[in-house]
Amino acid sequence: MVEKSIFGTLADGTAIDLYKITNKSGAFVTLQTLGAGIQSINVPDKNGVLADVVLGFDNPLDYTNPDLGYQGLIVGRWANRIRGAKFTFNGEEYTTPMNQGQWTLHSGGRFSFTPWDVEETGENYVVFKRFSPDGEDGFGGNFTMRVKYTFTEDNTLRLEYSILSDKDTVANPTNHAYFNLSGNPDETVETHFLKINANYFTETDDDQLPTGELAEVEGTMMDFRESKQIGKDIDKPFRAVIDGIGYDNNFCLYKKDFTLQEAAVLEHKESGRVLEVFTDLPGIQLYCGGWLAKQGNPGKANGKVTYRRGAALETQFYPDTVHFADVFPSRFVKANEEFKTTTEFRFSVK
Repeated sequence: MVEKSIFGTLADGTAIDLYKITNKSGAFVTLQTLGAGIQSINVPDKNGVLADVVLGFDNPLDYTNPDLGYQGLIVGRWANRIRGAKFTFNGEEYTTPMNQGQWTLHSGGRFSFTPWDVEETGENYVVFKRFSPDGEDGFGGNFTMRVKYTFTEDNTLRLEYSILSDKDTVANPTNHAYFNLSGNPDETVETHFLKINANYFTETDDDQLPTGELAEVEGTMMDFRESKQIGKDIDKPFRAVIDGIGYDNNFCLYKKDFTLQEAAVLEHKESGRVLEVFTDLPGIQLYCGGWLAKQGNPGKANGKVTYRRGAALETQFYPDTVHFADVFPSRFVKANEEFKTTTEFRFSVK
């Protein structure tokens, strides 16, 4: 069942709507037209008690503040970083917003911080759409992205991305939800256990920009091949991690093709909640909110959006693949051919 309601308004008076999808067990998700974002995911613990397991806000205005971490929002056209805020594709140079240091982060945020259209709703799904004209934020092609969210009877939230462009172009869409499976406003994500199906991560420089090299996780704090508590190694000194921030790194998944496979498993032992992340993309970015303020931020009833309260598990192509397409796995948008990718968040109890 899908129900529509008013969430609130932006500074210019634009109304933001919520779409609630409820399955037969009573579990539900709420989605917002701002950034085609996930506003809540309410799933049961081992005792059947529902709780909201993603961070976010009760006011849509708070979602438009980039310093609050892109909570639950869709990121496009290109997620993560682009070194130097420019790249060359098919022999043409493109200049993108320099919104972080000397690089582009999340394409400047336009896809996240503006309202999307709702194209279609069904019994258990909502389809959002956004058109981006040729040259917007420096990217090429008249570009339309659709995201179909489906919430199933077995508590899987499926995200199906579909892109059409009239010109060959680049795309790396993701969702930036931060998960905290505890349902406890006072608990950080450091108590959760995480497994990531990756032998390698992308090596980075002092600005956490990829160098083009891959490094082995074995023998380092980056090793999540067996489930371990996130807080166990998060403060260890390591070349690819900024002191005091913790994980904000891309992991190179085992998969060698673009088929849907398990990427990561997040578990909260006390509640029994488990999240399995499946994707057909080759990478997943683990970010534990280390850049967020330690206090003073707003939030929902399930807790403030603060330092290390949630883990973002962003399915993606590797960061800055536009500069490393010859060494990183890549798949770009062909003119007038549909580009598709799927991510699933599968919730269960243990």
